[in-house]
Order: sequence, then structure tokens, then C-alpha cells
Amino acid sequence: MNDSITPRPLDGSIALVTGGSRGVGKGVALALGEAGATVYVTGRTLARGGSQWPGSLEETIDEIERRGGRAIGVVCDHADDGSVKQAIDRVLDEQDGRIDVLVNNVFAAPAQMPVNKPFWELDDDIWEMLMRVGLRSHYVTSRLVAPHMVARKRGLIVNTSSGGAVRYTFNVPFGVQKAGVNKLALDMAHDLRPFNVASVVIWPGFIKSEKFLAQPDRVPEALAKRILEHGESAEFAGRAVAALAADVNVMQKSGQLLLVAELAKEYGFTDVDGRVPTAPARQ
Repeated sequence: MNDSITPRPLDGSIALVTGGSRGVGKGVALALGEAGATVYVTGRTLARGGSQWPGSLEETIDEIERRGGRAIGVVCDHADDGSVKQAIDRVLDEQDGRIDVLVNNVFAAPAQMPVNKPFWELDDDIWEMLMRVGLRSHYVTSRLVAPHMVARKRGLIVNTSSGGAVRYTFNVPFGVQKAGVNKLALDMAHDLRPFNVASVVIWPGFIKSEKFLAQPDRVPEALAKRILEHGESAEFAGRAVAALAADVNVMQKSGQLLLVAELAKEYGFTDVDGRVPTAPARQ
């Protein structure tokens, strides 16, 4: 009888996923953990019930461990550079300076996202809220992690964005934030390429996230109906990230915009319900 454990594609890898209490970040953390990576997950909500929204670091970690993976939660406020540095330093200290995969996913938005509201009528703080956490923090985190990947001449940085980068979605600051993530990912790829470190941006489709399911009226009724009928699970994007992290030729994709649904066809994975959703338009 063979009692050996079948190796998983990311066994021995160290991953850091920002904003993993819920949504895409949680889906990515679950998929990376299931593939064998040791996953560090950041977020502000540590314990179940600690937020107005469903989800917490403890719940993400418990689910990864239930699937046979290993995960560590790191409480971090990505609006605070000091908190970000402290989180990165902890991972590097515990893992001998190694982070193999960084997923920049963290995002902050008002409880009620303004939809189709002229930019001159928006609250003063929405620009800062979207940019500081959803864009600037990606830069800060990458800047702290990149030197360690460069030194080892290996690594993957995945940045999550959406079609809001090229199509009007919700409001002006939201679109600018998404476009900024695209440009950040592609320009980082230019600087990292000589050191065999990859940087990509991925676009999931509409996500049936915990926030959406808890409050579907946060988006227009027609869009809510579309998401309920055709939306993707957060784990679909996670499976894309896990496939990229396991691809020995991932450098060939560095500097590219990658659609999750197209990656599903290339790598042969599906959503949790067995479907391969339709890819969103690139323009």
C-alpha cells in the first residue's frame, strides 16, 4: 500500500494575498492554499463577526486548513504604510526572506458605492479612499516585496483589476483606480523582467462576492440580476492565480492583461460549479 502524499503544484511556495477576508482575495487565498502554498492573508477583520460584512481572516484560514492547506492571518490596515511594512516584515522574517507570490488585491470603497453620479457631486473623500488602498497600497506592498524577489531572481506579482479600467463603471474615481492598477502592473513588469520576476494584471468578471450577496442593492437592479445569473465565484479568479503561480513559463505572460475566463480555457480549470464563464470585453 502506498501511503505517500501526492505532491501539489505549489508545495513549498510562500504566497502573500492582500485583502483576503472576503471576495476575490479570499478566493485566491483558498486556491493557493489548496495548491500547496503556505498563504499569508492580510485584512482588517480578524475574527468572525468583526465587520458589518460577512467574512474574516479567521474564516479564510479555517477554510484553507479544512482543505489541507496552511495559512496565516496578518491584521493589516493597507491605508497605513507602517502597518503594511510591519506585515511584510513579519512574512519575510518567518520565511527567511522569501515571498514567491504576491497578490495585490486589497480594495476599499464606501458602504454604498455611488453609481452614475457626476464626479463633481461625489463626496470629497471617495477619491482618497479608492486610490490609497486600491492603488497606492499595491505600489507600497510591491516596493517592499520586489527586492527580495529580485535577489532570488524569481517571483510573481499578480494585480487584480477589472473592465472598469477601460469602461465607465460606477463613477470616475473607480475607473481611474482600476486603470491605475493596470498601468502599475504593466510598468512593474518592465522593471522586473531583467530579474526573472513576473508582473501581470488579471480581470475576473462580475463576482458573486459576500458583500454583493449580503446587499445586492449596492448595484443597479439590472446589474444585480446579471451577476446573480451569470456571475463568477471568487474562487474562479483564485484558480487562475494558482495556475499562473504553477506555470514554469509564467515570464512569457509578464506585462500582460490576463482575463480569468481565458486563462481557464488555457489551463483547463472551471468555476466551482463546473462552468467556464464568458470573458469580459477588453475594450
